[in-house]
Amino acid sequence: MYAVCATSWLLYWVFSACCWPTLFIACLFQFEAPAALARRTLRKTFLRDLHFINDQIAFFDLPALEIDTEVKGLFVIRGVTLSISTMTLVAHGVEAGIKLSDDIELGIQVDRVTVPLFREITVDDVYANVKGGEWEVTFGDVAYGIPEPDDDDSVVVTNTAILRAATQKGGMSGRPADLVRNLTAGKKPTEAEDAASAFSSVKKVAPDEEQAHTKYKELLDYINSTSAITKAKKQLIEASRARNEASTDEDRDREGRDGRESRRRIKEHAGVRLDIDNMDDFRAAICTQIHGEPSIPHPPSKSIRVSTLRKTSYPNVKKFLHRLPFLYRLMLSPICYFHPVKFKSITAAGSGKWFTALMQQYFFKHYSSQDAEIRRLEARISAWCADANFAVEFGQMQSEAHFPINTNYSIQTHLKISDVMAYRVLPDAVELKQVVRLGGADAVLTIPMFLFPHHEHIFPAKYSDFELLEMESEINEADPTPKQVQSKKELERLKKDEACMHVSAHAHLPAQFHQDLLNFVAAIVKATKVIESDRDFEEAKVLRELKRVSTNMSDSEASSLASVNTNNTETSQTTVNGNEDKSFKAFLKKVDTGFKEASNKTMVGMRKAGQNTVHAMANDRWIARLVGKVTRKLEKAQGEVGYSIDVPIALAKYRERHELEQKLLP
Repeated sequence: MYAVCATSWLLYWVFSACCWPTLFIACLFQFEAPAALARRTLRKTFLRDLHFINDQIAFFDLPALEIDTEVKGLFVIRGVTLSISTMTLVAHGVEAGIKLSDDIELGIQVDRVTVPLFREITVDDVYANVKGGEWEVTFGDVAYGIPEPDDDDSVVVTNTAILRAATQKGGMSGRPADLVRNLTAGKKPTEAEDAASAFSSVKKVAPDEEQAHTKYKELLDYINSTSAITKAKKQLIEASRARNEASTDEDRDREGRDGRESRRRIKEHAGVRLDIDNMDDFRAAICTQIHGEPSIPHPPSKSIRVSTLRKTSYPNVKKFLHRLPFLYRLMLSPICYFHPVKFKSITAAGSGKWFTALMQQYFFKHYSSQDAEIRRLEARISAWCADANFAVEFGQMQSEAHFPINTNYSIQTHLKISDVMAYRVLPDAVELKQVVRLGGADAVLTIPMFLFPHHEHIFPAKYSDFELLEMESEINEADPTPKQVQSKKELERLKKDEACMHVSAHAHLPAQFHQDLLNFVAAIVKATKVIESDRDFEEAKVLRELKRVSTNMSDSEASSLASVNTNNTETSQTTVNGNEDKSFKAFLKKVDTGFKEASNKTMVGMRKAGQNTVHAMANDRWIARLVGKVTRKLEKAQGEVGYSIDVPIALAKYRERHELEQKLLP
């Protein structure tokens, strides 16, 4: 190779540029002495604030990423390890707290995320908790959908507004408070004055190799032992052992008196007690156990805002890259291809108390105060939900994203889930029941390419009113076929200036259902039928009252007009005729009153009869039989049950951000 490269000066310099770095790297990996010398030198010079152990570089006490845009929240990584020999990046202790809406908060915790570069991304057990209601949401007063105002144009921003709002209730700008403080259980991160101060708290390591390795292990052990997931595991194991010991002693005392009763009790408790050896049940119990914990249990001392990172790019470079969208696609396509994401499991939990509050607010409303049957159903549903937490667990999940280079295709994400389970868990896992289990699931998300940044040149043009009218006339004149219905829906979407993200999901059969869930569904179905009956009667009553009022108004207007005409044309009418008219009107009034009273009594009777009919038709036994038939078929069926939906996305805000520079590589 050297002989060939020596024939040309260009090949010689290419050979030198590749040969000498290769020799240096091979020397570091093959010989211990130069490798140790290089590590000691790096610790004293360039990597003084990092952990450099063997071939690994470690970061600890990293600053949090503070999300201060339309979405509010914090993202924390407690430690990061980079292995040079295996090209593997490992994140330790990942925590996130995100405000989804005005009264909904999402907390996510993962102990370990492993990224073998250009191979895959492996995520350990993910635990997510959806918190809602005033008693669960810790930063519900913070305005949702409104970015934090920021007039500072400097690259690194100090004295962040979101941190001021976290400590001062309703500051000078009137923003709500208690976001970061409540999110982190009173341990809010301090603001970073500049890039250097943001990483000033990063742990330093001693130059000695053995001391560096010992300190690295100690930090990893500390992260693992203080994790909320690890603490929840220990609490559940201790509680389970204590209950088993107490139950064993009690059963031993009763065994001599009635052995059959003791065996029956053991069999009953086996189906509802937590089995720590069953990892599916154990993960559900862990997720519900950490539901009451702060979304960010271990906040760092520093934080960096997203708005600060947006300002770090050079404007001219950013403007130039904006004209090269092809480079973005060329970069993201292999990254998505070589990094499929694999989740060990994903478990999400929510409280039954919040679900009960939502049912009372949006489902039962005022009907429970009008009907004793609805009150009974509400109490029955609340008794099953209020004191428990509910968890949905997805087994091993694989996800792949396809980012096309050609703009004629859309971005697609494929999800495949091996197992789907749902649990009802009482506090401290005193009782745990698996209420639903499916054979798996899969989903496909399709996102239009023009929604990706820097792709304004392929954005769909906005139709004019004249073009929309022409399309509407063509659709109305077309034959009544399914295509016409689809065209009408497409026309409505164009009028609203919306695009669609297509979501298609399939559940794999067979499915298993617990009897408690079937009873709950039967109660929901019956409550729905009774409430629909009451709503129909209320609507009929309102319409009847409106009709009566409108009729009375027209009669009075007619009588006034008739009296005016009578006074102008028949001024010589006698007093006797006037008295006769009055008596006749009084007679008609009595007749009308009698009809109204009879109508009211009839409506009340019809309502009672209708309620009795609904109660007779939608009785518990009939509904339970119907639900049982459906579930038995699902437990034996094979195949998939799917649903597809188009999620609308408004394009107006994207059109406002468009930049009009001509693309060089579209």
